[in-house]
Amino acid sequence: MRFIRILERAGKDILKGVAAAGFSFLGLVVGGIIAQSVLGLPQPAVPAQADMRILMPLMLLTLMLLAILLGECFQRLYPKFWQRWIGIWVCTYLLYYLLNLLDGLLFSPMPNMTTGIVSELFPSLFASAAVAFLWRPKNETVQAEGSPRTFSASWKPVALAWRLAVAWLIFPPLYYLDGRVAAIFTLHYYTDPSLGLGLTLPPLSVLMAMQVLRGGLFLLAVFPVLVAWRGTRFGLWLWVTALIFFQISATMIIQAYWLPIGLRIPHILELLADSAVQAGVYVLLLGGPAQPVPELGVSHALAGTSQAGV
Repeated sequence: MRFIRILERAGKDILKGVAAAGFSFLGLVVGGIIAQSVLGLPQPAVPAQADMRILMPLMLLTLMLLAILLGECFQRLYPKFWQRWIGIWVCTYLLYYLLNLLDGLLFSPMPNMTTGIVSELFPSLFASAAVAFLWRPKNETVQAEGSPRTFSASWKPVALAWRLAVAWLIFPPLYYLDGRVAAIFTLHYYTDPSLGLGLTLPPLSVLMAMQVLRGGLFLLAVFPVLVAWRGTRFGLWLWVTALIFFQISATMIIQAYWLPIGLRIPHILELLADSAVQAGVYVLLLGGPAQPVPELGVSHALAGTSQAGV
């Protein structure tokens, strides 16, 4: 009986995921029209190796899986539609679209890629609205106790400031160290133009400056989850790891089918390590107030300890 319920839920999630992917494609069309016809931005190029007859179904699969991941996560966090919509939009636009675009500008620059900063606002906006509508809280008593205001009130200002700073700045050194390991296997793909992959290797100073920016965007992307989470720290770590890893790596795992497997596998493992460690740092630092502000009272302090999973 339980197995049947699992199959039924999976089937519904797949159908809802396909619907949300359809809204994402609609957003792509609308975003392209606004960016090019209204704002006069140039049309971005498509990788020369990409066959749209193959790429489009892979994009549909990616967006379907992404919708299921986001829907299952955010339906347990926020009871109101607009709360889920904003949280999902922030998470998916920053992680799936903007952060991947910034990475592409460094390693695989193509003409007019920056147009995507504007045009990709719309698929993320359309898809997040669909996900927020289709994945509603199962328990109508779900309470969104978390908000930026209550979250910040749970910490002393100095404690919150240094925790946010460490969570932000942990990414550049983590990226560098994991990248050095992955480079053992992947460096020749970037430095050998005879392979025809269109990949480049930017100067280290430019690379690391970009990672400082990306580190802040990573933290901002998962902040709605950190703020509203009311389960265990282990559960929070799993969800944040999944949200970061899938959205950052999905384009390489699923969509970039033309890239050599010897390039993709080391980078996928690198991204998995990055995501797991990042999520671990976020949870340790921001997963629950380690020292509640005294004037909030004993009951609030006990609740904060429970929320921290200790």
